[in-house]
Amino acid sequence: MPYTLMGIFFMISAPLKLFTLITAELYINNMPVFHLLAFVEISMVYCFYCYLIQQRINYWGILVLLVFNGLNTLFIQSIYGFNSLAWTLNMILLIVMGLMYFFRLYKDDEDYTPLEQRPTFIIAAAWLIYASGSLFTYLMGTEILSGKPEGFFNNAWVFQSISNISKNLIISYGLWLTKK
Repeated sequence: MPYTLMGIFFMISAPLKLFTLITAELYINNMPVFHLLAFVEISMVYCFYCYLIQQRINYWGILVLLVFNGLNTLFIQSIYGFNSLAWTLNMILLIVMGLMYFFRLYKDDEDYTPLEQRPTFIIAAAWLIYASGSLFTYLMGTEILSGKPEGFFNNAWVFQSISNISKNLIISYGLWLTKK
């Protein structure tokens, strides 16, 4: 089940990210897609971690995430602007859930398979790398996007891009491990 969730996530997010890349090159405002992408990403990863931690999906949590992301879009940050608040809090939640999974793994581990051979551990580590690499960029997203592309702000999205590429590669490796 958790691997299916990751597959669904990539099937939804890949076209959305490709669409944002194309629209950015055409100078079309693509921020509404980032609002959708924020909810899709956090809800799918939330389901992934719920399944790992509780062996079930908590649907009330998804509803809370939808309400939070929706209220942020409707009342706090415009749909035509970057939703840095939603992304930041989503990354914090992602980090907390990843650490909860690692704590559960540490506390209740009865499987003697080495961690580097467990797909769920590899995938969870990839999400933590991504969240930690993206957190600062999302936290400062409004300033980065509205400021002049000079100095550090010019390179801030590099952190997010590297962490995103690393996440995708590591998750791919984790999914590959499921065949073993």
